[in-house]
Amino acid sequence: MTRTNAADVTSHPNWCAPDRCGHLVPPLMTHMARRHRGPLVQVGDSRESGMVITYLIGADGREPLIAVHARCRAGNAWAELSLTQVSQLVERLRDLLAQSSDPGAGNA
Repeated sequence: MTRTNAADVTSHPNWCAPDRCGHLVPPLMTHMARRHRGPLVQVGDSRESGMVITYLIGADGREPLIAVHARCRAGNAWAELSLTQVSQLVERLRDLLAQSSDPGAGNA
């Protein structure tokens, strides 16, 4: 297994957060890849309804992925989605918002 240290990285994407970058900060777990990481974006309350945390991750020379972590009383889950998959998710969430604002949406 080859390890990458900060000296091996020649540049960081403009979205990379130096305090979170896997090339500059050791990973939380040894199996985690040393990838660029962007700032955290958090939505929700972990104690009541649950919480979603997202951030960009990426490797040199590749399109970034968006990491999505979900936490609730039932447990934790995460996914690494391509930009295309995130675009589809955003579109579906917008559809749900539009449905919820429709006065007849609650009537079946």
